[in-house]
Order: sequence, then C-alpha cells, then structure tokens
Amino acid sequence: MMISTFAKRLLPALMATALTCSAQAAITTIDLGAAAGYSAFFYGNVSQVVDVEGRLAVGGSLDTSGLSVGYRSAYGVTGPSLVVANDVKLINGDIFTGPKTNVDTNATTGPITEYTKQTGYGVYGGNNSSSAYHVLNKQANVIDFGAAKTQLSKLSSDLSQEAGNGTVEAKWGGLYLTGDNSSDLQIFNIHSSELNNLFLQDIKAGANVVINVTGGGTVTFSGGQDGQLQALRDRVLWNLIDATTVNMATFAYGTVLANKATLVGTGHLEGNIIANAMDARVEIGYEPFQPFGPSPVPEPATYGMLLGGLGLIGMLARRRKAASAA
Repeated sequence: MMISTFAKRLLPALMATALTCSAQAAITTIDLGAAAGYSAFFYGNVSQVVDVEGRLAVGGSLDTSGLSVGYRSAYGVTGPSLVVANDVKLINGDIFTGPKTNVDTNATTGPITEYTKQTGYGVYGGNNSSSAYHVLNKQANVIDFGAAKTQLSKLSSDLSQEAGNGTVEAKWGGLYLTGDNSSDLQIFNIHSSELNNLFLQDIKAGANVVINVTGGGTVTFSGGQDGQLQALRDRVLWNLIDATTVNMATFAYGTVLANKATLVGTGHLEGNIIANAMDARVEIGYEPFQPFGPSPVPEPATYGMLLGGLGLIGMLARRRKAASAA
C-alpha cells in the first residue's frame, strides 16, 4: 500500500506528540502525604530549633530552648502544632496555633501582626522534661514516620529519574533556570555545587517546579534567590537526592525534600523541610506546598489524536488506491 508524502510527514509528528505526552505523564502526582500538614517534618532527632512558623513533626526526640512553633498555622486547624514521637525537652518558648478569626496566615512571608497569637498544644510519645507551662499531652503513634519515610523516599527516587524540560545556564555570576512557559511540571536537574545565586524564570502560571539536586555530602544553599522563586515558593520542590547534610546559609524559597540529611545552618527557609534530622537554628517559615496532580484529560486526548491521525492516513491511502484502480 502506497502512502502519500503528506501522510509520511504526518505520522512521525503524531508519534512524537504521543511520546512527548507520555513522557510528561510519567509523574502523575506529587503529594507529600503525612508531611503535607507540617512546615518541618523530621524522621529522627531535632535540637536547637527556635522558630517554626507552621507545625513541627519529630520522629525521634526533641531537645531545645526558646522554641516558637505554630503561630502561622492556618485558621481552623485543630490538631497539635507539635508532634514528637519520643522524648521532649522544651525550655522556654511557646506553642501556638492558628487564629480564631478567618485570617489568611499565608498572605505574606511573615511575620503576621493581624491577629493575636493563640495558644496551641503538642503531643509526645516518650518522656517529657519540659518547662511546666508548655501545653504537652502524652499521646503516642500520632504519625507513622516509618511509612512516611518509605513513601517520601520513593517520591524522591521517582522524581530523580525525570528528564529535565527546562534550560540550566551558568551566567552572570549565577545559575539561571529557564522554563518553557508551557509545562505544568517544570523539571531542572543540577549539581549541588551549583546551588547558589539562583534565578528562576519563564515558568507557566500555576505550574509546579522540581529541582533535582545530585551530589552527596553537604549541600549548601547560599547566595541570592531571585526571579520567580519567591512568587512560586509554594510550588517549588528541591529534591536533594543524596545529601547527608543540608546547610541553609541564606534566605531560600520552596520545599526541601532531603530524606537522608540533617539540617544545619542559620538561614531562613520560606517553605517546608522534610529531612532525617535537624541540629540548627534555621528559621522555617509557613508556606504549604501545593501538590501536583495534572488533569486526567490529556492522556486520552493524546491517544485520540494519534488514532485520529492514523485514521486520516488510512483514508488517504484508500483514496489513493481507489484512484489508481480507476
């Protein structure tokens, strides 16, 4: 059967479209699971922490002084602002919860002054040697940290396998991450040595951004963060695949997923941190991550487009055959 020149040109285009859409659909969701309700979520021990604007979950023990936690939690939150699976020792500080009135606690990057801070509470599963005025209740097994680590480790691994669909350029003293202005999930792959003076641009409105960061050992956030990083701080996910230490040495935006790492440093993260442990006075802001979940429509439409195109090729071939027979 002879196929026209037009059909020969059409078929590769259709196949390329189908393959592109299939590749983009490899990651269908980005959901932080049990960690989604917490500004800081750690599988192991936490010490030195002094400021977590949202809620804090600790899978090991917590030992610190002067901690302020939970004061920017959302209106309507009724759960504990602090969850500690094992022992807790808090000297001074306060546990807060969200406002009594319907105030948007995420309207700015903080601090919030539009409402009076409300007293919250914490729970723990081990021993409590804190100051007496802390509102702490004995309650074990509030969070399954083991299951959460399994799920989030798989998420990190899956994301690390994704091919980049943005451009990464080192220029003008920084690293420029440029999107395509069309992808719902924009992915960049960089090395930990490049993680300073970052500029994000040309990201489609409402898109999520994943920045896969390879390189083990200590990974340091340093220098400035500019462009769309601040505006998209609730949609940016830093996937630190192999890091064993995360040094927050600047003011950074977005959610940091570092399942194997201990957080250290004295900077500020306007987002969320998911890590193994913390031994630092890093300030952790309140910026709930917006989960990624593309519409289920594109994939069937892609197959429809492909089948429609193949039907058109078949029709053209039949017409050509009929014309030849005549």
